Amino acid sequence: MKRRDHRLDDGGYFFLPIFAGCLIVAGLVHIATIFLLPRLAEKDAFARISAIAEPHKVVLLPDGAGGPFDDPALAQGVCRFDLAQGPLRLRATLAPDPLMLFSFHARHGQIFYSMTDRSATRGKLDVLLLTREQLNVVEASDPEDELPQDLRIIAPTLEGFLLFRALAEFPGEMGDAKARIQSLTCGLDRDQSPEQARR
Repeated sequence: MKRRDHRLDDGGYFFLPIFAGCLIVAGLVHIATIFLLPRLAEKDAFARISAIAEPHKVVLLPDGAGGPFDDPALAQGVCRFDLAQGPLRLRATLAPDPLMLFSFHARHGQIFYSMTDRSATRGKLDVLLLTREQLNVVEASDPEDELPQDLRIIAPTLEGFLLFRALAEFPGEMGDAKARIQSLTCGLDRDQSPEQARR
């Protein structure tokens, strides 16, 4: 008695490469869409922030503004930057509690740096945001026998925004949380000469 061969005939194997190819193409399209949508969206985070915030000023976000950063327990503010005008300086005097969060976003919303208030040195936060070329100028003017006292961060794009979030542990503390954000200083670095700021 002959054993029956259960293997697919040659016609069945013909569709396997086509099916695998379709899966690969669909996966690539899906991944490309995820990465391209933030760049193609007309009203991305930067566009919405630009509508309410001038460059180099701390602005509180309205309560319940929606979006991925919305949280009823957090007061939120932004500072839009344009490094074509010069480096950005962020300064703050922070209390040990409650929590504050800082995130640095490129033009299309990607986070390129983040930290908490625990990064402050003796309650003081001093951050210089700049381009690689601007950093070279700043470092050239640094005293040789002194270490920089500020945190220097290179931005991947000339434009972007800083997002500040202050925790309000109870609803009655929301006013204090907003005041902590408004106490931040975020503006063009006045330590640089106009010639350096333009580079």
